[in-house]
Amino acid sequence: MIRKAALLTLLTALLAVPAGMAGTAVAAPPPGRVAAAAPADPLFVSEITPEVVRVATDPITVAGTVTGTAGSFVRVAVRYSRDRPFTSRAEMAAYLSEQGYATTNWSTRVQATLLDQSGKLPFRFTVTPAELGMPRPGVYPFEIEVTDAATGQRLGIERTFLTYAPKGEQIPKVKLAVALPIVDRPHRADDATFMDDDLSASLTSGRLASLLQTAQDTGDGVTWFVDPALLDDVRVLSSGPRSVRGTRENADPAAGQWLNGLRSALTDKTVVATPYADPDMAALVHHGLDKQAAASIQRGAALATELLGREIHGTTAWPAGGKIDRDAVDELAMSGVTSVLLSGDALPPRAANQDATQTGQVVPPPAQTTPDAAARLDTIADNPLTALLADPTLSAVLGGNVSGPGAAMLARQRFLAETAMIAFEQPAQQNGQFGQTGQNGQTGQTGQGTTAKTASRTVIAVPQSHLWTPDPAFVSGLLQAAAGAPWLRMTSLDSVKPGRAGVPRADLTYSERDRQTELSRSYLATVRKLERKADAVATVTEEHTDVFHTAILRLASASWRGDGKRALSFAGQVQKAIDARIDDVSVLDTPRAVAGSNGQVPVSVANNLDGNIQIKIRVTSASKSRLSIDAPGGVYLTPTTTILSGRSQLVNVPVIVRNEGGDASISVQLLTDGDEKYGSAVRVVVRATGYTGIALVIVGAAVVIMLAAVVMRVLRRRSRKAFPFGPDDEEGPPGDRQGAVPAERTQSP
Repeated sequence: MIRKAALLTLLTALLAVPAGMAGTAVAAPPPGRVAAAAPADPLFVSEITPEVVRVATDPITVAGTVTGTAGSFVRVAVRYSRDRPFTSRAEMAAYLSEQGYATTNWSTRVQATLLDQSGKLPFRFTVTPAELGMPRPGVYPFEIEVTDAATGQRLGIERTFLTYAPKGEQIPKVKLAVALPIVDRPHRADDATFMDDDLSASLTSGRLASLLQTAQDTGDGVTWFVDPALLDDVRVLSSGPRSVRGTRENADPAAGQWLNGLRSALTDKTVVATPYADPDMAALVHHGLDKQAAASIQRGAALATELLGREIHGTTAWPAGGKIDRDAVDELAMSGVTSVLLSGDALPPRAANQDATQTGQVVPPPAQTTPDAAARLDTIADNPLTALLADPTLSAVLGGNVSGPGAAMLARQRFLAETAMIAFEQPAQQNGQFGQTGQNGQTGQTGQGTTAKTASRTVIAVPQSHLWTPDPAFVSGLLQAAAGAPWLRMTSLDSVKPGRAGVPRADLTYSERDRQTELSRSYLATVRKLERKADAVATVTEEHTDVFHTAILRLASASWRGDGKRALSFAGQVQKAIDARIDDVSVLDTPRAVAGSNGQVPVSVANNLDGNIQIKIRVTSASKSRLSIDAPGGVYLTPTTTILSGRSQLVNVPVIVRNEGGDASISVQLLTDGDEKYGSAVRVVVRATGYTGIALVIVGAAVVIMLAAVVMRVLRRRSRKAFPFGPDDEEGPPGDRQGAVPAERTQSP
């Protein structure tokens, strides 16, 4: 009795299906069973083959799995339109977002059954294009829905597309250019210090390992944007011991293997060098760091050529977020860039009736077609730039998350359908007007009723983020499917040029929100300060060696957007390294003494760098009431002086002691050859004694008395040498005095 009741319940549910739907009844939930709660993602579509329908009699297979509570009953329905294909990509987007689709002629196939003991239900449908009733080539809606068999509650739905391109039909060709980035955030602050050990893990089993695998699996039709700063970090990681936050670590052999693998994978492929460290070009220009922006472009191309072993150009720029404004475009043009890769909405088409509205003319609305991907962008330089405009929808599909069940297959289906729709909507050109093709895929009519010649178009697809994490299997599968599509022809990015009759476009769009995503003003002020100090360090060396050039460029990386805490830690390490090098050229601050009203104070500068330096020494008084510098303007400045490595330079600074003297100080500032400060000023204590007025008379008298006493003493000593017996001794020669006998003693008695 229970089974009969279940069958009756299921039949009742199926009879409630609208007319035109066919179904197969198996069983229904027994009385009293509560409908199972829908799991988070109960529907998994694993197969829709073929991806492109070419023959009307070939079967189309749809398969997957429904997951739920064991023993519950579900209904799986496959629906498709028998009416017409989509007429525009906007209509496709509305269908996916469930905003409606202009047809009521839906056909449905239904499978209803009991979930097994594991709570799963495999399903499979097979149908031919003829059975689907596809009337003509085009892109058709196709959806799979799972509902509770008892309540009709939807448990899950997947909307996708079937592309019908029968053999023998003349479908307009569309060129497809795909650009993929090999970019990472910086891992070194100054050249000798890694701030973390994340790079090693990424190279072996993380994002960079996936990028290498993707490069190895893809063909020649892809253009690769490679950041030379990443290659440089990997080279340093592989070449020898390195410092990781003060700890010495050995070379990483896996880094060398990754770099060699990338060189091999990119052989004979189109490669473009990003500016060094993929900088935030718009932010640099907006905050007065134009010099750094230009330097990153030049350094990027040169280093990529060195590390990849072949000529690599950096003439195509790809700004962060695909957005840029006029100021940054002008800077790129003056730095040798010839093309810029942007998001399609960065340079939107101008409405055909935009100019006519001002004159009162009546112009029909433009056809809803995808414009060509290349446009001319005028700049202040002699030559305009080529704007390469990536299709936002194709880019979102290419760089989207495909980690969910069946996500990769559905994304590939979407990509093919979007590009097919572009081919089917192929515009026609006649007297400057564009018209849409007819629904049979042939060239349509212009507004004047004459058949027009089709205009060749190119579309571009790129990941929306430079720091994307690819699924190698998905990317290679997608590109293989695109290469096999009858309406697509793969091409490299450098072959994309503006056509003679391009679509009129509005100006560059760069909103306040785009500006807010840039590196902040305060952070770039820190970078500018460090750049000036680094320039000073380079200028004093005899060869003008810029030790911190690449470190400063890494601080401007666009990868620091939204990661200010980490960026400041890198800047702090760079400042520490710069200050340490500046301190290797030092002024000895030992106290000095000077006597009298004027004299010379010795100043010593030591060079502990590994090379000779050329520097100026400027000395001023910091205690002018007691001590002044005996030089024009009170400033003593040496000419540019060479100090050998490991040596010191001594200069004598003339000074004048004022008033009664006492402790004073002088300020010693080292300068570059261009009179820029090198380090901070050093104060040297000078102990000065000066005497004026009566003090000089007293001192002079004391000196005279001391001299007189000394003279008298000298004269007395000399007189004692002349009369050794003193004033009481008898005169006469010594011999007479010794032999003389008193007179009274010589007489006889």
